[in-house]
Amino acid sequence: MRYLSESEAEEARKFIREAALEAEKSTCRKSKRGVVIVKEGRIIGRGYNKVTIEGLCDPCIRRDILDHSRVELCSAVHAEQVAILDALNEGNNLKGSRMYHIRVKNKEIKTSGEPSCTVCSRIVLESGIKEFVLMQQKGFALYDSKEFNELSFNYFLK
Repeated sequence: MRYLSESEAEEARKFIREAALEAEKSTCRKSKRGVVIVKEGRIIGRGYNKVTIEGLCDPCIRRDILDHSRVELCSAVHAEQVAILDALNEGNNLKGSRMYHIRVKNKEIKTSGEPSCTVCSRIVLESGIKEFVLMQQKGFALYDSKEFNELSFNYFLK
């Protein structure tokens, strides 16, 4: 992992804002997340976490699970998955692209924690996406997709 600086950080800020617009569309009650996938400076995929079975969300059946585990209980399709499907449905090749991910709460962009969704990290890696960007306290953290996947598993092995 490395933190982006100067022009790369400016570019990340622009794409994180776009991901935040996606997050605002989220129908998930627990966590509003947004993603854009960028290749050669152009957004090729967009996504936000979408609920597929509304009845499971009132109240959220995962509201008391704070460690990102038990994702199988959730009916939402994660923002990462939606963005990958969006890109592929538009005929885009994901190989070599970069994914930007953000969390929004009460319309405010929030920093992300450590990589922790093993389901999404595996799909990101296998789709050919090269890099993953999270906004953290110290700045924009850039992860190689393989590293991102390994870190998501390590989150639960601590």
